Amino acid sequence: MGRRRGRSGWRVLTVNVNEMPWILQMVETRNADGTPLARGKKDYMINCAACHGLDFAGNLASGFPPLIDVAKRKTREQMVQVTKTGAGRMPAFDRLPDSEREAILDYVLGIAPPVATGRTDEAPAPASTKARKDPPYAFAGFRRWLDQEGYPAIKPPWGTLNAVDLNTGEIKWKVPLGEYQALTARGVPPTGTENYGGPVVTAGGLIFIGATADETIRAFDKDTGAILWQAALPFGGNATPSTYTANGRQYVVISSGGGKSGRPSGGSIVAFALPESPAAK
Repeated sequence: MGRRRGRSGWRVLTVNVNEMPWILQMVETRNADGTPLARGKKDYMINCAACHGLDFAGNLASGFPPLIDVAKRKTREQMVQVTKTGAGRMPAFDRLPDSEREAILDYVLGIAPPVATGRTDEAPAPASTKARKDPPYAFAGFRRWLDQEGYPAIKPPWGTLNAVDLNTGEIKWKVPLGEYQALTARGVPPTGTENYGGPVVTAGGLIFIGATADETIRAFDKDTGAILWQAALPFGGNATPSTYTANGRQYVVISSGGGKSGRPSGGSIVAFALPESPAAK
């Protein structure tokens, strides 16, 4: 988010907002008849389903990879290491008991748990496992509520850029941020898109922001919200731009990595500047 200083201090806040619905669901960690779920399934629901989904489908739009056929991509040893040290957005589950970790991996890999025989010489559950009380419910994960075409299932705009008067709380202006080209081709006005990454406000009165799901960086008029300029990026600019001056020439630079909102990912740093004046050469 960006802020503009007035004579009495910070007065206007420029902030981009997502306006789209999500489905959040809690699910029971026991069977319908009240009996406990299989150990690996229950532990997966408690520790992993929030990101990777109850069905292992993941959520690539949010950066959570699917676990379907994960054995084709990683060895069991690699999976153990990832769960212990973390990777990408996944935190380290280093405090997870090894028996619980192995049960989760068995469940993900489709390995049936051993059947209890009722023998008294079977190894008891670890003390740490017995002492812990599992929650009766687990979070089923973040799921976007989309229509049959894959767009947010509410009336647009789905992403906006806003200027807020911090003295009064009044929204001075609000404009759609981003567009879906397929909808634009149908004659639908810009709807705004899901957006991640903030704006930067310059002393010259411009707001630069990428953030959108259409691989575009834009410049807005800070007083009206009108789009003054835009340029294509190789991947989504899901980062806050920076601006700097070198040899008297001002630059705007943004990290273009994409990967959000189900869009392609890559790795580029893109800089923009006005043409160099002859006097500066």
